Amino acid sequence: MLLKLATVVAAAIAMATVAALKGLNHFADIGPDRIGRCSPVTGIAGPEDLQLDPAGRRLFVSSFDKRAGRRARGSIHVIDIDDPLSSDGWRDRTGGVPAAFQPVGVFYFEGETDNRLFVVNDAAKSIEVFDVAENGDLVHLETFAERRLTSPNDLVAVGPRDFYVTNDASAGRASLLGRLQFIGRARAGRVFHFNGVAWSVADEGLRFANGIGLSRDKRSLVVAESSGMAIRVYKRDPDAGLLTLAAVTPIPGAGDNLNVAADGSLLVAANPKPLSIALHRQTAGATSPSMVLRSTDPYWGAHAPPEFETVFQSDGEALSAATAADFLGQSLYIGALADDRFLICAPAS
Repeated sequence: MLLKLATVVAAAIAMATVAALKGLNHFADIGPDRIGRCSPVTGIAGPEDLQLDPAGRRLFVSSFDKRAGRRARGSIHVIDIDDPLSSDGWRDRTGGVPAAFQPVGVFYFEGETDNRLFVVNDAAKSIEVFDVAENGDLVHLETFAERRLTSPNDLVAVGPRDFYVTNDASAGRASLLGRLQFIGRARAGRVFHFNGVAWSVADEGLRFANGIGLSRDKRSLVVAESSGMAIRVYKRDPDAGLLTLAAVTPIPGAGDNLNVAADGSLLVAANPKPLSIALHRQTAGATSPSMVLRSTDPYWGAHAPPEFETVFQSDGEALSAATAADFLGQSLYIGALADDRFLICAPAS
């Protein structure tokens, strides 16, 4: 009897494991590379998120060496998009503040009187806000934290002290339980809103809430559900800040950071086989596939499923584990989780 029970339990676990692997594209064929003409910019470790400032002709890059250990300090770099190899781009712009700093998602906010860079700081589970000087140097202004913000990932700002931030997994993405929440596609993610005074839950029950993007008119908001292999589209009430879910659109990979380009198109960096990320993060020689999707649908699925085109795809040799992409003119900028470079590409046709 016990043997039969053990056999049934083992079979159930095996079936659940296979189902989870299939749900995360582990057995999928991702197809041939679509790389286009790309030039690497090397020397910045773990350039995880990118934010373009079209008016200032510059690119903000968050950097943290994932293989150096938790005690390492990250940095923010500012790249001159007209001269991306300028030596000034390798200089940390934070001035060493805060001391414990592991940047993840970033968002550049242009205000009426000043410009700010919002940064998710994984070291303190906080949001750091910097004033952006004309030369790109950053002056630390404020730190925001909340006890429910256990694993912040990415954010968008709608005001100088008003922002939305994703909390990818309630247990924390670095914990064993957090990893199991990802593999099991648990609905353990949330989107928080801070309106300048108080925190609130804008949405919950997401399957690993990762990248977040905001339309130019601030009336639409999108969130990548990494283990859900989907993009959630919300309509935003600009007065109350409330979000209303409009659509859930599947994509062929685990979406990471999202950016809304200057032309209004939505850029999604994704990993077609996300279970390959863990080994790549630990081992420099291990690769992990990458893709970048682009949608020019102005409604992003609010009225009909958006059409995504693949503008970059690699088996991991050109760039492993793409984490962010932004687009300006004819240049596509692509960040990475653990590589020591990012790419500037002419999108594949």
